Amino acid sequence: MKKIIWRTILVVLLGIVIFVYVKINLKSNAVYYAKNMPRVEGQEPELVMLIDNLWWVDNPDIEGIKYNLDGVRTVKIPNGKRYLSNSYEKEYIYSDEEYNFYKFNRRFELLFMLNDKDEEVNINSVDKNKIVSEIKSLVQPVIDKQSEPLINLQWIFNLLYQDEFK
Repeated sequence: MKKIIWRTILVVLLGIVIFVYVKINLKSNAVYYAKNMPRVEGQEPELVMLIDNLWWVDNPDIEGIKYNLDGVRTVKIPNGKRYLSNSYEKEYIYSDEEYNFYKFNRRFELLFMLNDKDEEVNINSVDKNKIVSEIKSLVQPVIDKQSEPLINLQWIFNLLYQDEFK
């Protein structure tokens, strides 16, 4: 009877260890996995995963980039106006050099834009591709510094997130 109890405890503990490792692996390597997952054109999963998992991923010391990990997670230029951050509603805010604010959803569809005078701008007049290029130029050095995971769990990441970015 004692052998059965010890084996059960061992199996449960091993299961917990594996579950925790997989969870940490997926969060800390989310940007790497997002870069390599299939997606529909216009989707930017690496930007979403970078901001959502900023506390977990590698935040390399890159000149000209600062991170805010408390509350609203942000990648920004020190003493600059440009930043990318998340909001509590799972939406993403980008501010450019002219204090224009852009709000995106998780599928990186532009929801609205406010100009520097806090006036809402018709999003049909905004070049979304240009804005996304600006955002990528801000965070690309951070994305490029993300290393390949020791144990690649891309298939699990794809199972969890692929439908979200289709």
